Amino acid sequence: MFIHTEKSKHPFSVKERMLSEVGKSIETAYHLCDLLDAYDVDLEVHADINTNPYFKSNSALSEAMGYILSMGFVFKAKPDAFASSYCADKIVNN
Repeated sequence: MFIHTEKSKHPFSVKERMLSEVGKSIETAYHLCDLLDAYDVDLEVHADINTNPYFKSNSALSEAMGYILSMGFVFKAKPDAFASSYCADKIVNN
């Protein structure tokens, strides 16, 4: 788990924040690609976005999925994105 705290004076909508987080996840994934390729490990990018349309984060689902898949990574969203769920729970509960 990597934690990066960033403050902005610009108020982001939920969709903007989700897509910004996805962009940072993809950037991190690219830094790990060579190492994972050396061991033939497929990289999944887990987005903190819920597939249930009743959640606000769902507004970014299609764009995030397209972005991640177009970059050549496996896409996972909640509830299947266990890494996102686990990390969010750790941050909120600590």
